[in-house]
Amino acid sequence: MAPRPRRRFGTWLSLLAALAMVGCDSTPTMHSFIDKITGSADSCSTQRESLESYGNYFAQNMVVGAATAATIATVIGVVTHQSTTTTLAMAATAATIGAAGGYWKSVSDKSTNMDARRQLVQGDVKAENQKIDGAQQAFNQLIDCRRKQAADLKADVSAGRVSRADGDKQMSEIRARYNDDIEIAKRINSNMAEHTANLEYANEQLKPQPYVTTHSAVVYASQNNSSAQVTTLKAQTTVSGAAIDQNWVKVTLAGGRTGYVQTGDVQLQAEKLVQSKKTRQTTPPAAKGDPVAEGVFTNLSKRQDFDDSVQVASTDNSGFQLSGG
Repeated sequence: MAPRPRRRFGTWLSLLAALAMVGCDSTPTMHSFIDKITGSADSCSTQRESLESYGNYFAQNMVVGAATAATIATVIGVVTHQSTTTTLAMAATAATIGAAGGYWKSVSDKSTNMDARRQLVQGDVKAENQKIDGAQQAFNQLIDCRRKQAADLKADVSAGRVSRADGDKQMSEIRARYNDDIEIAKRINSNMAEHTANLEYANEQLKPQPYVTTHSAVVYASQNNSSAQVTTLKAQTTVSGAAIDQNWVKVTLAGGRTGYVQTGDVQLQAEKLVQSKKTRQTTPPAAKGDPVAEGVFTNLSKRQDFDDSVQVASTDNSGFQLSGG
């Protein structure tokens, strides 16, 4: 009888360890996974790990103090959390409320005082903006590193230090890793947008913000399109409003009347402004003098810059060919 093969416990332990190491990121790339199992050398591994660390942060549900310093917590009596962790209770609460409302509920649960709430949000906005700056820098450095890998390989093939066949194989690997890098950045961008939505929702609860109608919009007496129609706003009308949920925005009309418009009929003025690079860096009048509103506009601008850089990198794969690139 042939002996039974021994189980490769070492291999399975390595696999489980790798899974644990990449588990913080919601969906690690195949190359990240393989590198951690095999210990493969990647000269850009430091830059990729830096970007992935921001991926871990932005993949978390946003809760009060998730990225703020302990000093803020001491001043207003708030429990803070490390960037890659959240308490189970608060995460569960956020999940039941929804992306934007969950964060505001956690703020509201901390204090009933609006000034204290404002200070909480202001601290989180500042910390989030620093996180976006870090993610942008990490992404830029990783892309620069990949392009340097490709340029160095071309030089080696040209000088005869690497054969053409090996060069093609190595360039294919660099190109695949570059594509993985882009996927990491896209996931960060998506999760970053959710964090931004949380902050903007909180900003509107603290103080209604300007909305612009995208077309003719009916203002209803209640959050029901079968309710009485208060008025109809022309396209490109600016009106003060605060989001109620994913479907409705409460607006204040001339004379102090209030009503509700559907979210598909309006766009936050700040979001409209950041779509253009010309207006992205100029704080809108409605936000000036308000640290939270100014910070949120900066947050929107930084996230749009990150989105732009990801889009450019995803469409520009030049330089990753041995010839003609």
